[in-house]
Amino acid sequence: MGVQSFGNPAATFRSRFGKTGKRAANPFVQVFSATGGNQTPSTGLAPGNGYKYHTFTSPGTFTLNSVGAPGTIEVLVIGGGGGGGSEQGGGGGAGALLYNSSYPVSVGPYSVVIGGGGNGGSPGSGSSGPGSVGSQSSFGPLIAPGGGYGGGRGPGGQTGGGPGGSGGGGNGAGPGTPGPATGAPGGTPSVSSPPAGWGNAGGSWRGGGGGAGAVGGSNPDGSQGFNGGPGGNGLQYPNFTGPLIGVPTLAPLSGYFAGGGGGGAYRSPTVAPGGLGGGGNGGWDPNIPEQNSAGVAGVTNSGSGGGGGTMNYGGGGNGGSGIVIIRYLA
Repeated sequence: MGVQSFGNPAATFRSRFGKTGKRAANPFVQVFSATGGNQTPSTGLAPGNGYKYHTFTSPGTFTLNSVGAPGTIEVLVIGGGGGGGSEQGGGGGAGALLYNSSYPVSVGPYSVVIGGGGNGGSPGSGSSGPGSVGSQSSFGPLIAPGGGYGGGRGPGGQTGGGPGGSGGGGNGAGPGTPGPATGAPGGTPSVSSPPAGWGNAGGSWRGGGGGAGAVGGSNPDGSQGFNGGPGGNGLQYPNFTGPLIGVPTLAPLSGYFAGGGGGGAYRSPTVAPGGLGGGGNGGWDPNIPEQNSAGVAGVTNSGSGGGGGTMNYGGGGNGGSGIVIIRYLA
């Protein structure tokens, strides 16, 4: 048993006098004891910013064995991104993004689910179609739905983008071709999400998918244009970069997550970029006749949408899977 500090028999000498930096302002804050996920750093020592991270890239359980005051954690939950559509397809929408800077917790287990990215639309002239929606991620009762699918061109004609955490972009089957080529709206805002973190719409006419931070771009020339629209940008969290959370493949994103996929082009060498945060680029035609380029997949564990494919055999890119990240003062 540690030496008791004066005036507070519940506090040990260490908890009163052994804290520095962020803890100095509140010397009686106790250290959390928790397991689950990829713990960064694995040695149990805090990185330079003084926090410990638990990162889930696959399903699991976050278990709190003890909870110190004030009994809150930071948590980021992102659903899987939607798949891009084929044949001048729309980009897939990003999964919903939930962030809470002071989520209340207590001792016990919390189930974690990681949503998979939606599949891109299959290539094949006349038999292809839209992508599929991403799957939801969750941390306990916090649920982040997956992104909407990008519209594609199937036997029944082109399709609009699908709804989701952020909406998918609409398909455009060629200049002047009528049809339901509008982008889809996003989902319903959540009290635990930033205002721009959920519900951004996809663009129209080979439109980009919506991102966590912005709507997807529409073809700038409407139905008569040849280019795809860019994906909507995601949101940036500098305290959750790839090196800090222990996922090196996310390092190039600089803390951005949940970007929308770019729309597929129609006989155009211009690439419609995916949104910041890992959105896949749309397919493009480097030469005429067409090269039938496929859309690029969203980055794994970014919750971003896949890019739309181009022309007759350009399949859509798959959406990126989701992620759950927890951090607290170590």
